[in-house]
Amino acid sequence: MPTPNSPLLSTTTEELLAQIEHEAKCRRRQARALRRSLRRERRKEQPLHLRVVRASTTISSAGLAVIGAVAFVAAGVMFLLGEANEAKALMALASAAWSGAAGLAIFSRR
Repeated sequence: MPTPNSPLLSTTTEELLAQIEHEAKCRRRQARALRRSLRRERRKEQPLHLRVVRASTTISSAGLAVIGAVAFVAAGVMFLLGEANEAKALMALASAAWSGAAGLAIFSRR
Protein backbone atom coordinates (compact mmCIF):
# COMPACT_ATOMS: atom_id res chain seq x y z
CA MET A 1 0.00 0.00 0.00
CA PRO A 2 1.60 3.33 -1.03
CA THR A 3 1.97 6.04 1.56
CA PRO A 4 0.47 9.44 0.79
CA ASN A 5 3.02 12.04 -0.26
CA SER A 6 2.29 14.90 2.12
CA PRO A 7 4.06 18.24 1.56
CA LEU A 8 4.57 18.47 5.32
CA LEU A 9 6.52 15.23 5.36
CA SER A 10 8.67 16.05 2.32
CA THR A 11 9.90 19.45 3.59
CA THR A 12 12.54 20.12 6.17
CA THR A 13 11.84 21.91 9.41
CA GLU A 14 13.66 25.03 8.21
CA GLU A 15 11.62 25.17 5.01
CA LEU A 16 8.40 24.73 6.97
CA LEU A 17 9.36 27.51 9.39
CA ALA A 18 10.32 29.80 6.50
CA GLN A 19 6.96 29.15 4.85
CA ILE A 20 5.06 29.87 8.08
CA GLU A 21 7.04 33.08 8.64
CA HIS A 22 6.34 34.17 5.06
CA GLU A 23 2.60 33.56 5.49
CA ALA A 24 2.59 35.47 8.79
CA LYS A 25 4.43 38.37 7.17
CA CYS A 26 1.93 38.46 4.29
CA ARG A 27 -1.02 38.44 6.71
CA ARG A 28 0.53 41.26 8.78
CA ARG A 29 1.01 43.27 5.58
CA GLN A 30 -2.62 42.68 4.60
CA ALA A 31 -3.85 43.67 8.06
CA ARG A 32 -1.74 46.85 7.96
CA ALA A 33 -3.15 47.74 4.53
CA LEU A 34 -6.69 47.12 5.78
CA ARG A 35 -6.16 49.34 8.84
CA ARG A 36 -4.68 52.06 6.61
CA SER A 37 -7.66 51.94 4.25
CA LEU A 38 -10.08 52.11 7.21
CA ARG A 39 -8.28 55.20 8.54
CA ARG A 40 -8.44 56.83 5.12
CA GLU A 41 -12.15 56.10 4.84
CA ARG A 42 -12.79 57.56 8.29
CA ARG A 43 -10.85 60.70 7.35
CA LYS A 44 -12.86 61.08 4.14
CA GLU A 45 -16.09 60.85 6.11
CA GLN A 46 -15.00 63.55 8.58
CA PRO A 47 -16.64 66.94 8.28
CA LEU A 48 -14.67 69.68 6.56
CA HIS A 49 -14.01 71.66 9.73
CA LEU A 50 -12.29 68.68 11.38
CA ARG A 51 -10.06 68.16 8.34
CA VAL A 52 -9.14 71.86 8.37
CA VAL A 53 -8.32 71.71 12.08
CA ARG A 54 -6.12 68.63 11.55
CA ALA A 55 -4.19 70.29 8.71
CA SER A 56 -3.80 73.63 10.47
CA THR A 57 -2.61 71.95 13.67
CA THR A 58 0.04 69.99 11.77
CA ILE A 59 1.22 73.07 9.88
CA SER A 60 1.28 75.21 13.04
CA SER A 61 3.23 72.61 14.99
CA ALA A 62 5.81 72.27 12.21
CA GLY A 63 6.08 76.05 11.91
CA LEU A 64 6.70 76.46 15.63
CA ALA A 65 9.34 73.74 15.54
CA VAL A 66 11.15 75.50 12.68
CA ILE A 67 10.92 78.87 14.45
CA GLY A 68 12.40 77.27 17.56
CA ALA A 69 15.27 75.77 15.61
CA VAL A 70 16.06 79.08 13.89
CA ALA A 71 15.93 80.95 17.21
CA PHE A 72 18.22 78.34 18.80
CA VAL A 73 20.82 78.71 16.04
CA ALA A 74 20.57 82.50 16.22
CA ALA A 75 21.05 82.32 20.01
CA GLY A 76 24.21 80.29 19.49
CA VAL A 77 25.54 82.83 17.02
CA MET A 78 24.71 85.71 19.36
CA PHE A 79 26.42 83.92 22.22
CA LEU A 80 29.55 83.44 20.13
CA LEU A 81 29.49 87.12 19.21
CA GLY A 82 29.34 88.06 22.88
CA GLU A 83 25.74 89.28 22.97
CA ALA A 84 24.60 87.31 26.02
CA ASN A 85 21.36 89.23 26.65
CA GLU A 86 20.14 88.75 23.08
CA ALA A 87 21.20 85.11 23.20
CA LYS A 88 19.19 84.61 26.40
CA ALA A 89 16.12 86.21 24.83
CA LEU A 90 16.45 84.04 21.72
CA MET A 91 16.82 80.91 23.89
CA ALA A 92 13.60 81.86 25.67
CA LEU A 93 11.91 82.28 22.28
CA ALA A 94 13.23 78.91 21.10
CA SER A 95 12.03 77.11 24.22
CA ALA A 96 8.61 78.78 23.99
CA ALA A 97 8.27 77.81 20.33
CA TRP A 98 9.30 74.21 20.99
CA SER A 99 6.93 74.02 23.96
CA GLY A 100 4.14 75.32 21.79
CA ALA A 101 4.89 72.79 19.08
CA ALA A 102 4.92 69.96 21.61
CA GLY A 103 1.72 71.22 23.19
CA LEU A 104 -0.03 71.35 19.84
CA ALA A 105 1.13 67.85 18.99
CA ILE A 106 0.03 66.44 22.35
CA PHE A 107 -3.21 68.28 23.03
CA SER A 108 -4.61 68.27 19.49
CA ARG A 109 -4.97 64.48 19.52
CA ARG A 110 -8.31 63.10 20.52
